[in-house]
Amino acid sequence: MDKDFTIEELLENKELPSHDFLFSLVNNVSEVLEAENPEYRPKDESGNPGALLELKDDIPVIIVPDLHARPSFLLNLLKFKPGNKILKNKDMSVKEALEKKLIYIVCVGDAIHTEHTGERWKKIEDEFYENNFTGPEMKAEMTECFSTLTAIMKLKCDYPENFHFIKGNHENILNETANGDYAFCKYAEEGQMVKMFISEYYGDDILFLISFYEQSLPLIVSAKNCVISHAEPSKPFTRKELINAREDPETVFGLIWTRNGQVKDNTVQPVLENLLGKKSASDAFYFAGHRPVNGKYSLRQNGKFVQIHNPLEQNVAIVSKNKIFDPEKDIYEVNS
Repeated sequence: MDKDFTIEELLENKELPSHDFLFSLVNNVSEVLEAENPEYRPKDESGNPGALLELKDDIPVIIVPDLHARPSFLLNLLKFKPGNKILKNKDMSVKEALEKKLIYIVCVGDAIHTEHTGERWKKIEDEFYENNFTGPEMKAEMTECFSTLTAIMKLKCDYPENFHFIKGNHENILNETANGDYAFCKYAEEGQMVKMFISEYYGDDILFLISFYEQSLPLIVSAKNCVISHAEPSKPFTRKELINAREDPETVFGLIWTRNGQVKDNTVQPVLENLLGKKSASDAFYFAGHRPVNGKYSLRQNGKFVQIHNPLEQNVAIVSKNKIFDPEKDIYEVNS
């Protein structure tokens, strides 16, 4: 992979990207993130792009739950035609709308680590026990991971103001327990295995470039009538706390790691009001993924928190201007 691939080619790619291609792409997307306009990404107290994105335009927001190395999900989304109720043109695809700046796409994080089955991870674990860090099972896993991740990076480079990917708990390529991140394992030691594969197959330069990219990602997004983070907010964060979240590990943790049922108090409504104002917050909703749901969605916090991650489906929520979100009508399956 030495040429400049289209997004669709990246999503359909069945080979691992080359070192040079990755090096160039990760550098490019990091530069884009570091140069984001402070009008919609206010700077933190250190003068860097803050952790909060504030999207201003009155256009639909497509909220994409955890991807977890599912390139087909992104590919189907770009081909999807939401219809004239959303775009006023029943034949316009999401990709065409993105090109015309008629929509925002916000992904809630977790680009890598497949979740559809633990069987592959057990086979990868067997390879690793034999000190084979780049075996066939791991290469198959990482091909899907990099197909998804490189497409996300190119989407951000090509449509920097309208495509946004926020950090989830799986955006921790160094598998560190620090600064609000925790080393990850579910089916096996996925976090450590991915780290060792990249180090062995590509080298530590790629590993640390991806880490820098991850640390440049925003953590939370507000739009006209919604707020989005990876997980349920652990406390009623203020706007200032959210802009400066990278300076406080507890805030990072509280946006990417919160377990279902962990939050006992009402945290969503205060965050909506802190970011959108009291009047706008009355009709707004807070969206996240992180933990799987049965069916299309799960509601908590008096119905104001909408969780939409179902790893067996390809569902997205679409929040439109001048319309109160209805989870029964406004969550769409993009692979139908």
